Amino acid sequence: MSLRDMVEGHTHGHMLPYNALEAMAKQGITRAVSCAVMVMAKHAESYFDHFRVMRDFYRPLASSAGVSMYSALGIHPAGIPADWPRVVERLPEFLSGEEVVAVGEIGMNQGSQLEKDVYKAQLEVAKDRDLPVIVHTPKEHREFIVDIMLDIASQVGIAGEKLIIDHAHTDIIGQINAYGAIPGLTIRELNLTPEELVENLDSFNGGMLNSDFSNLFNNNPLGMLDAVDYMIAHGIDPAVVASLSRDKAVAVYGL
Repeated sequence: MSLRDMVEGHTHGHMLPYNALEAMAKQGITRAVSCAVMVMAKHAESYFDHFRVMRDFYRPLASSAGVSMYSALGIHPAGIPADWPRVVERLPEFLSGEEVVAVGEIGMNQGSQLEKDVYKAQLEVAKDRDLPVIVHTPKEHREFIVDIMLDIASQVGIAGEKLIIDHAHTDIIGQINAYGAIPGLTIRELNLTPEELVENLDSFNGGMLNSDFSNLFNNNPLGMLDAVDYMIAHGIDPAVVASLSRDKAVAVYGL
């Protein structure tokens, strides 16, 4: 495996400092998928502007630092505007961009009827567009919420190979694997550590690594490299390391 060609499977490019982008490129993360999130959005226009800025400002900025930045677009459960149907209505227009590789980051935090409606509507768009979906999982009541989200995905007809269930850990990995979905492996202290990844590699080896960097709390924009380094140091099969850090993302996102 070449360590000069890794893929960051889920980050937030509009929150990445420029020196982090340079460090990613220097250390071999040459491609990244940037997920939409507009915390506390009140109006559909918040998302419309966000989608445009991701495409027209942050993507060229990342490219200037040496990272090819792709987009995943959608309504995050942390920011559902009152007029959210307007975002869903125009989502296909934004998804048609050449830089867009997925719908996301979508999902639920509470399991409310509003969250269910917004999530299902976006899954239907993803199915119509034949795009993979990046699904956020919450900090609490995870098994309960994941059951709801997988059930809705099944109702819509989303195939497992199109569904990335992010922030996977030992509590929900059984549900993810039973559906045939892809575990999103967020490497950081709040989620999955390199040690936990290797200890449970038989369950996680169908997943893809990510750092899910945001400026909402202390985390590492190059967190996935900790897992790569740890796996190499512990003699993990290079093909597995390559799959987790590059090949699965390339195949799922069509990079």
